[in-house]
Amino acid sequence: MRTTGAFVLGAIMGAAVMWLWGREMEEFVEEKARGVRTKAAEGVRAVEETAGKVLARGGEALRRVDDFLQDTKEHVSGALRAGQEAIRPVSAVGETRPRDGG
Repeated sequence: MRTTGAFVLGAIMGAAVMWLWGREMEEFVEEKARGVRTKAAEGVRAVEETAGKVLARGGEALRRVDDFLQDTKEHVSGALRAGQEAIRPVSAVGETRPRDGG
């Protein structure tokens, strides 16, 4: 019975506080929350700017890597073709194999 009475008294007191000072408490909370929301929005903007810079640098790095890979692919292909020509057997009729550049 004692716990129930304390609960009921607390509920009544809470209702009275809200009735008397509810508007003031609501305005106080809104004022404080406005500052927090502003700071959070600024933080999100800063993250967006930083992410944009990082992604731009990453894109440039990927373009450079792509160029490097294309050059490497051309060099490897040329080396493989030269290797094929070097190891290709002479035909059975005694013809010489064709040479590049010459």
